[in-house]
Amino acid sequence: MKINNNSKLIRNNEILASEMDGETVMMSIENSEYYSLSKIGTVIWGILETEITFSKLIDILTEKYNVERNICENDTLEFLENSIKKNVILINDK
Repeated sequence: MKINNNSKLIRNNEILASEMDGETVMMSIENSEYYSLSKIGTVIWGILETEITFSKLIDILTEKYNVERNICENDTLEFLENSIKKNVILINDK
């Protein structure tokens, strides 16, 4: 599923997650896999505790990190697409 500005994103609450030293480690029982998030991945994971549109997520990140929007969008899209493939983050375009 392709992400657009109005795509609603939320983290998968069935993923077990814990923060350690500013990074998040996670386990997917469904996939029997462990994942580790960088500091920015941890920030995104925290923001996605409640459903938010991709556009609003980018607004928050660009304000927080003073980064150009197009760079933020590209980097965040890559992270989200990988996370969606692993069913760590869910997308709801309904």
